[in-house]
Amino acid sequence: MSHSPKPTSLMNSANLTRRSLLTAFGSLVLATVGFGMRKRPAAKWDDKFECIVEVEIAEIPGGRVHRPYVAIWIEDKDGKTVRTLNLWVQTTRRGPRWIPDLRRWYRSEQDRKTAKGGDLVETVSSATRQPGKYAMVWNGKDDQGKLVDQGDYVVCIEAAREHGTYQLIKKSINVGTKAFKQTFDGNVEIKSAGVEFRKRK
Repeated sequence: MSHSPKPTSLMNSANLTRRSLLTAFGSLVLATVGFGMRKRPAAKWDDKFECIVEVEIAEIPGGRVHRPYVAIWIEDKDGKTVRTLNLWVQTTRRGPRWIPDLRRWYRSEQDRKTAKGGDLVETVSSATRQPGKYAMVWNGKDDQGKLVDQGDYVVCIEAAREHGTYQLIKKSINVGTKAFKQTFDGNVEIKSAGVEFRKRK
């Protein structure tokens, strides 16, 4: 007794249904994995915190000694300037000719001016400082006044003195929601430096 074969259309339909289910299941798995691997947006700076950068300008022995030009700023992990905290330079008479001696800051400022306009020398700079200790606050905002993301940054302190030396201090920090304090090695122009990330007082 012979059995009649299943109609070809029914077999094809079953195969298509099985294939469709497998394809749909695979797509669902890939979508789920992709969603899990997708980066979450970084958390913004917690405005309950502030970052204090401390700098001590060294006293240079000798006769008439020029005050150093000093730039203090924050970079992101890719080396782009986020915020210029202080720029101590002379902007009158022969002063401006020495500003480019702050090599790293000045190069970054030229790039920023080309892209966004404005002049931080005019808006941020103030007079050069005598030897001593100084502190400045970073409130977590960039040069455009917007809060930055939590994460990795670099504190930069650059000093250049007419007929003196050029010095650069760079220190990586990670800002989040945990307080910390770090000290930096000093040099000829900057005797000591440090940073403290803390809750606002």
